Amino acid sequence: MKDVFDVIIVGGGVVGCGIARELSRFRLNIIVLEQFNDVSAGTSKANSGIVHAGFDAEPGTWKAKMNVRGNEKMDKLAEELDIPFQRCGAFVVCLHEEELPKLKELYERGLANGVPGLKLLNREEALALEPNLSDAVCGALLAETSGIVCPFELTLGLAENAAMNGAQFYFETQITGLERREDGWLVK
Repeated sequence: MKDVFDVIIVGGGVVGCGIARELSRFRLNIIVLEQFNDVSAGTSKANSGIVHAGFDAEPGTWKAKMNVRGNEKMDKLAEELDIPFQRCGAFVVCLHEEELPKLKELYERGLANGVPGLKLLNREEALALEPNLSDAVCGALLAETSGIVCPFELTLGLAENAAMNGAQFYFETQITGLERREDGWLVK
């Protein structure tokens, strides 16, 4: 292929397909090159699918900001892509009293990051919400905004939307070299 593209995205995982979807909103000639035979065939397919609330990232970091921002956008994204998403919440459970200060630290990080719906629970409160917890539970952090999504369906939804907007996908294609030219890059 000897085509000229405005944007070449290397990798058809969730990040590459997300970038393709966003850029496909503009009048750009976009191609996604993927070494495997489908999207989400590499690392993305092994993702846990947890949509983190953002309580564990160091406050003030990009990770903290993007965790919270991405979590906030997930409901709308799932609706736009017509993919299942469940905002089921998450627990961080302490089984030993000496772990409780770490739980409080996570709670305070979450507050500093702007995570809504965080609650520190004592043993009784945690067991009332989830009776199948270990009898050893002595406290828990509840993150109501955490959720789950199928990583493959998310990636496929992003890729399908990008393709509908004109992005092209080439599978079983590996990059073997890059060469800087006056008018851009030659991708081999």
